Amino acid sequence: MKTRFGVILIILSALYLYGCTCPNCTLPPPPPPTTHPKHAAEKRPPYRIHIVSRGETLWRISKRYNVNLHDLIAVNHIQDPSHVIAGTRLIIPSSHYKSKASSASFSPTQKASISKEGFIWPVHGKVTTFYGRTKSKVSKGIDIQAPLGAPVKATQSGKVIFSGVYGPFGNTVIIQHPHGFSSVYAHNKKNLVKVGQWVRQGQSIATVGSSGHASFPSLHFEIRKKSKAVDPLIYLRSP
Repeated sequence: MKTRFGVILIILSALYLYGCTCPNCTLPPPPPPTTHPKHAAEKRPPYRIHIVSRGETLWRISKRYNVNLHDLIAVNHIQDPSHVIAGTRLIIPSSHYKSKASSASFSPTQKASISKEGFIWPVHGKVTTFYGRTKSKVSKGIDIQAPLGAPVKATQSGKVIFSGVYGPFGNTVIIQHPHGFSSVYAHNKKNLVKVGQWVRQGQSIATVGSSGHASFPSLHFEIRKKSKAVDPLIYLRSP
């Protein structure tokens, strides 16, 4: 009896040692810890939604959320950035999103101030009035405050189609560009170009003034596409 019990004990010990040393034998993983729904971490969506209000522009929305304007246009597949209907639901991209437009690089031979669309700022200064509807009026362009007499430069090469006094805009220059674009420069102190003259991008075409109904030295600047005013800030690089 003792001999039989000893044999059984030896067999059980051998099986135990084999189980501990078997390379292909693994214990099942422990079950995942149970978490009460109240303590579970809430998942946040990877983006935010903004509902466009009346008079809002894409540029203002991009500044509000501190996102790149071209990223905002790309992620929402906007065909006409200058016309956004009130009530439209926009996806606000995260800071990690980068569109081809925002990540486009410029060669050393290109001017850093030239935008992807080929426009440059006509004058350096503070934007005091933005494109779109405000509480008191509708602006078809932007107003840039700048020193009196500062040079106003052509945003793109083209042909001068107007140079003179244009009602409340005072001394005004209008240039026609390729691909159906034109640009307007108003409230000038003095116009430096004549109708029919071809000007190159960056050429001085006027000086900053306060002619017309301007209350201080500034440039009223518009970009028009097929005679329709669009938001200039969409076509200009951030200074």
